[in-house]
Amino acid sequence: MTRGEPLHQLQKLDLELENGQRRIAEIQASLGESKVLRQAHRALSSAQEELREWKAKSRDLELEIASLNNKTTSSEKRLYSGSVTNPKELSDIQEEIASLKRRRRALEDELLEAMVYGEEAEATAEERHAALTNIETKWETEQAALKQELSQLETRMAQVRKARETLRTEIKTDDLEIYDHIRERYGPQAVVTLRDGVCGFCAVSPSSIKLKRIKKGQELLQCSNCHRILLDL
Repeated sequence: MTRGEPLHQLQKLDLELENGQRRIAEIQASLGESKVLRQAHRALSSAQEELREWKAKSRDLELEIASLNNKTTSSEKRLYSGSVTNPKELSDIQEEIASLKRRRRALEDELLEAMVYGEEAEATAEERHAALTNIETKWETEQAALKQELSQLETRMAQVRKARETLRTEIKTDDLEIYDHIRERYGPQAVVTLRDGVCGFCAVSPSSIKLKRIKKGQELLQCSNCHRILLDL
């Protein structure tokens, strides 16, 4: 094994660890109710509230109409019972009956309108409930998949951390310092392989003498342009 290969293996572990940690953060941010699910819940709640209001209005109107019917029936009984003989009083009863019937017709129109809007609200609530059910089913499937992926990732990251710690103890301290410095200053890819005799990162060609030394693999040599450690595999 050449001197740079353990660093190359360490880099693979570091990159896998960093990518895994990013993915874990993404999954954790995605767990819980999604924006779409919250919107569907609010839409259904709004439709159900509107339906309750129309039903309540219909019940109130039905009760008021029933009360008017009772009053009308009572007044008609008085009118036709013969117990009232005073013309003025009879006229007042007739006017009261007419007024009650006008009020009842107006309320019946309102009730019809409330029933129509109530039916529309009920249909909307049913549609939104069906939409929420579909969204919830999809969300639950996605959540289960995310939780499974998270569990697998956490297990794998524990393995990677252990392997990384072990590998770092096997690499020379000086080599680790060079590797860590390059990653900190120039980015996560500290070790690159040669591609057709040029740096695999910046495509600059090392001198022929340096190239021979890289191929021997007995020392750590860096690209003169991008400063990455060059490795010939």
